[in-house]
Amino acid sequence: DYALWRNGGIVLSSLTSSHTYESWVSRLLGGTGSVYTALEDDLQEGSCWRLPGRLGQIAIAFRDIVRVTHIMVDHIPVGLTNATESAPRKLLLWGMVDGKDNLVKYHSLRNSATGTLRELLTARTAPGLSRGMPFIPLVRFDYNIHATNHTQLFPILDSVAATGMDFGIVVLEILDNWGGELTCLYRVGIYGE
Repeated sequence: DYALWRNGGIVLSSLTSSHTYESWVSRLLGGTGSVYTALEDDLQEGSCWRLPGRLGQIAIAFRDIVRVTHIMVDHIPVGLTNATESAPRKLLLWGMVDGKDNLVKYHSLRNSATGTLRELLTARTAPGLSRGMPFIPLVRFDYNIHATNHTQLFPILDSVAATGMDFGIVVLEILDNWGGELTCLYRVGIYGE
């Protein structure tokens, strides 16, 4: 898991929802509700990244460049909490395109996109906070709070995976939750090679 804090995953504050960002110092001192909570594998009730409202984004930088294959989202199991409405529901993972080879692949993919990728690129070209950097959508998915397994894994789009693009930074956008006034992201993991 390249996003895991102890594996070198860090939060990029410049591409993360500012109303929720807390410094790494507060995280080291045990602050709760910090964005860094989403990069740890502790699933205790209330130990989540809390976002006011239903929207937000977290940018994660990896220690190494990664060919992303899957994203994992985890929420506290339904049987252990009554706060299911705060779980994220609709999400979109973006990869920041960097490097000459990746930019060539990016432009080729944008020009030949079909299906879901074309639909995503037609709707938007980057996450809400992008700082003018080029991004490619990796996967749009729904987290199902009512599923039997609370740890859910989603593969990136085949068309993106087939290019062999690699990433040092990804952005996870939370586009909606299950009806709550706030959103709690307990855990996000990024897998690949």
